Amino acid sequence: MRLMAFGIYLGIGAMFHALFIGPTFDWSSAWTFGWLFGWPIMLLLSFWALALTVMIIAGLCWAVYAWIDMYAKWRARRQ
Repeated sequence: MRLMAFGIYLGIGAMFHALFIGPTFDWSSAWTFGWLFGWPIMLLLSFWALALTVMIIAGLCWAVYAWIDMYAKWRARRQ
C-alpha cells in the first residue's frame, strides 16, 4: 500500500513536471528531481510567482490608467 501511495505521489510530480517544464525528464537536472519529489513546495512557489506577476501587471495597469486620467483632467483644465 505504501508503494502505491509513493507511485501516486511520483505520478503527481511527473504531471506537474510535464506541465511546467516539459514531458522529457533530464536526469542530470535538479529541476526534474525537484518537481518529482518536492512538487508540493514547487507548486507553492509557482503559485506565489504567478500571484506576484498578476499583482505587478495589475499595478502597472492601474498606474497607466491613473496617468491617462491625470492627463485628461489636465487637458480639460487647460481648455
